[in-house]
Amino acid sequence: MFLVLMGVLVACAPPPGFQLPDDPLARILGRRVGRVVIVGGDGNLYLTDQSGLRQRALTEDAGPTAQGRRAYRLPAWSPDGRRLAVFEVLTEEVTTVRVIGLELPSRWPPIRQVWGEWKEEEPVLLSWLNAQALIALSRQGSRPGLYALRVLDPGKGRETLLAQGSPLFFSWNAARGVLAWHREGRYLELHTLDREETQQHSDHTAAFNAPAWSPDGRWLIWAEREGDASALRWAGAEDLSARTILTFTGGVAFSWSPTGRYLALITDPTTTLPRVGPLDLYDVEADQLTRLDDQANLAFFWSHDGRKLLAFRLLEADPTSGQVLLQARIYEVSGKTGRDLAAFVPSRSFLEVLAFFDVFQSSAFLWSPDDRFVLIAAMEPEGEAGIYALHVSGWLEPRRLGDGVLAFWSPR
Repeated sequence: MFLVLMGVLVACAPPPGFQLPDDPLARILGRRVGRVVIVGGDGNLYLTDQSGLRQRALTEDAGPTAQGRRAYRLPAWSPDGRRLAVFEVLTEEVTTVRVIGLELPSRWPPIRQVWGEWKEEEPVLLSWLNAQALIALSRQGSRPGLYALRVLDPGKGRETLLAQGSPLFFSWNAARGVLAWHREGRYLELHTLDREETQQHSDHTAAFNAPAWSPDGRWLIWAEREGDASALRWAGAEDLSARTILTFTGGVAFSWSPTGRYLALITDPTTTLPRVGPLDLYDVEADQLTRLDDQANLAFFWSHDGRKLLAFRLLEADPTSGQVLLQARIYEVSGKTGRDLAAFVPSRSFLEVLAFFDVFQSSAFLWSPDDRFVLIAAMEPEGEAGIYALHVSGWLEPRRLGDGVLAFWSPR
């Protein structure tokens, strides 16, 4: 009877700002979809689900060591959700960064392998090319600001250094086996992986981070300088003859919807990082640009079905402490309307992902596989950080999944 009554209440839209308490029975009886990997405040990795009741430690050796300290950072799920890749950082007299692969079978503990190791580097991003190989992006400490882009193939025991630059960000075209990367804030280059060929496509790019291949691999988006302004370009993968979507001044960040129907973007009148500005939606089929939010937005992430957009509006910023207050919002793309989920202060690790959200689109899964929940990492009054699952309806109070500074859902 209680569950029936709750269903009736949820089916009726509550007043704006009203939220129902999280249902304890829903934690126990609710359908489990995917798994959540959490980076704990202690530097270890933990695995749970959307109930937050079944947490298990994936690692237990983070913390002080004989010569320094160990921590795990920036985990990335494989496309099939059966493996995790994560950076292990050993901070000693010389910092060592390793890429660790974790097999997640039914038995415990998970099988662990070292897939790559480098000295005097810092982790930036891990992203899977397919179920077997992944890309590792790191920043070299011996030359501050110099990024290194590598492909790791654990099955073949092979590591390939593809490019270096300051900075260097990329987009992978799985359908055609081509990487597009933006290097030195000036060059757009295309690299065919199987032929190991690199072709320069532009040498006068504008202020953006990562180019973006469409999900079907047919189109590429990037930005170029055009006189005193800049232009967001669109080109086909076959001939790369470009056309202009819009012109702007300052910087831009953008990402395709998973269906390829829409392109969401943030334009910033400055060229500083991160990009903060109005949120727009470009309809590819209708060739129409719609303003979703005039306020300052820091980041956004698409739902798996491409029908909804999770955006983070910047409410306040303290330049002294670097702390910000964000508003998590959901947009229904069909109606182009938004609703608030929660206002919160993000953990530093979560904020670093949001600041480069366009770079993390391929690896940072904040949406549950069924698109019913999204994840945030929020600072709490006691000074600790917690992982929360927000119901996208906005009608339920945030569900705390556990302690942690960063969390990602598995893709399935």
